Amino acid sequence: MNPPLQIAAFHSWPGDMDALFWVHEEGLDDRCVEAYREALQESTSVPLKIFVASGGEQMKSWDHLPSLLQAFSHHRLSRHSVVLTTGGGAMSDAVGFAASIWKRGMRVAHVPTSTLAMVDAAWGGKTAFNHDGKKNQLGTFHAPLFVHIDACWLSTLPERHRRSGLAEVAKHAMLDPILGWNHLKNWPDWSPTDQDVLRTWTDRMKDSAEAKRRIVEEDPFETGRRATLNLGHTIGHAIEAHFSATNAPWLHGEAVALGLRFAIFMASESSPDDFQPLKHWLQRQVPLPSVKWPTANELWPIMKHDKKNSLGEVREVHWKGWGDVVWPEILEKEAFKATWPAFLRSEMESPHL
Repeated sequence: MNPPLQIAAFHSWPGDMDALFWVHEEGLDDRCVEAYREALQESTSVPLKIFVASGGEQMKSWDHLPSLLQAFSHHRLSRHSVVLTTGGGAMSDAVGFAASIWKRGMRVAHVPTSTLAMVDAAWGGKTAFNHDGKKNQLGTFHAPLFVHIDACWLSTLPERHRRSGLAEVAKHAMLDPILGWNHLKNWPDWSPTDQDVLRTWTDRMKDSAEAKRRIVEEDPFETGRRATLNLGHTIGHAIEAHFSATNAPWLHGEAVALGLRFAIFMASESSPDDFQPLKHWLQRQVPLPSVKWPTANELWPIMKHDKKNSLGEVREVHWKGWGDVVWPEILEKEAFKATWPAFLRSEMESPHL
């Protein structure tokens, strides 16, 4: 395979680094793993220590934390060490959290291997562990040294997971006037053996991630504009929670895709034809499971517990068009109960489902 994209430079390692601890998921493409191992060894003179983890949401269990801390202790990692993760969003969340509390803060960097992690989860410095049956209840802000994106890692990702992450790509295009529709149109079909396709996907994922980075840099602790990154997530989190209790749970990106389609539906009431290409792009790129749709009465109690809420009010990001959002928009129960059925009818009538 071609060498990793500019990995030898690797954004330059800190001059005081005393060890590089590489945590990567099992089951990744062997060629990518070997190419990166060689490149990492060549890029620094400090010891390269490797830890292979199972990855997945189970890493964010509180019971899993001791194994990470024991690995740090076994390899004698210090505050001068750097932890490099190579895996999905759950790995960067969990390992990032462990690094943030080890020796009161050990540096971390990420090489994400899923679409969702490349454009969203690995960025922004948020770490997280699940607690009491709820997602992301514990965490810290611990900014990574860098995030390195390379589409080669997507070759072993299941198609459903690869597609679901494109919802966040669409969200960033909707929020960022620099990206807009031009970022999404002519998106190439995935082909892991076509180097031009891999290069295009890598470049577009970088551009999408850069849109998030700009927002995070402006508001690192989510006191203002960063909250707009929750576009589509009020509905999305409720959908995800609703189906998590069934035998057919939705992926996070699929739930967000539906939340974005709801946001487009609301914006289309004033501009009915302006956003049809965007709607069709989401329907085509992030197909949703065939299900019995939940009612507004089923979703509303879940939405009332969304972490963005304040003073008992359900808050959402109201999208008005490319780069034009209102936050916070208060969502009233009766208005949602009237709008949700109309949205579902429009979805069922769409020929692109």
